[in-house]
Amino acid sequence: MVINSNALLYNGGIEIIRYTICKPGGNDTALVYGTDYTSNRKKIINNAIMARHPNVEQVGFIDLNKKPELQMAGGEFCGNATRSAANVYLSAKEGNIEIVVNRKDIINAGVDCMKNAWCEIPLYYGDDMITKKEDGIYIVKMNGMISVVIQENVASKYLENKDDLKKIGMSFIHKYNLDFSEAVGVMFCETSSNKLKINPVVWVKTIDTLFYETACGSGTTAVAMVQTYLEGKSKQMDIIQPSGMVIVANIIMQNQKISKAIISGKVESDSTIYSIEL
Repeated sequence: MVINSNALLYNGGIEIIRYTICKPGGNDTALVYGTDYTSNRKKIINNAIMARHPNVEQVGFIDLNKKPELQMAGGEFCGNATRSAANVYLSAKEGNIEIVVNRKDIINAGVDCMKNAWCEIPLYYGDDMITKKEDGIYIVKMNGMISVVIQENVASKYLENKDDLKKIGMSFIHKYNLDFSEAVGVMFCETSSNKLKINPVVWVKTIDTLFYETACGSGTTAVAMVQTYLEGKSKQMDIIQPSGMVIVANIIMQNQKISKAIISGKVESDSTIYSIEL
């Protein structure tokens, strides 16, 4: 996909925002061309895009004139947006790059020979990386994201009515006092076609968005990390998303500790460049 990377145009004092929409695992993600925005301006752009495209669940900012970089509207880390950015920077062709995410994390990412976009997940290496809160409920800390993993034995009662999941997800965020985090995901797990499936509810503090997402890369990672932690060995898992698509999580354990996490999967795009006036 070849894109004119001039993100900002002016017409009679009106700013024209240009962006594309990617679908990593079915998780609609808008990538805006241009990164020189204040936090408040990012929030305004985020809200305008989401108002125009109700299917979009997160907004990131990239600049093809600079070294690979991704900034999220809410300052959170997003694995699916990072995979999408890698796919755009590499024009969906096989290769590896480093992406600076939110001006703090340098993330290895790329596209493999099977056209899967992948990225490493920035891990938190403290002793409380994974904490058991209750039977079947774990807190997983990552840089820029915290996940509550609710295993199937507990989640099943909440999944009886998925219309209430966002409200239930927020109740867990409040219960465990996680409101301080840049972003929190609550992963309700179940089994589908003999594979693990997640139902992700994700809240981003700065822009105050709450979605029952169609797919979640960080949540996929957290669920696989819990399984790796419980089994005490490296693990690769295909995890089904609400979209029906699969994201693969590869969790590496060394010396009894989780040392690396990588997610990969398809990123779809119609190659359309949208514009919106602000």
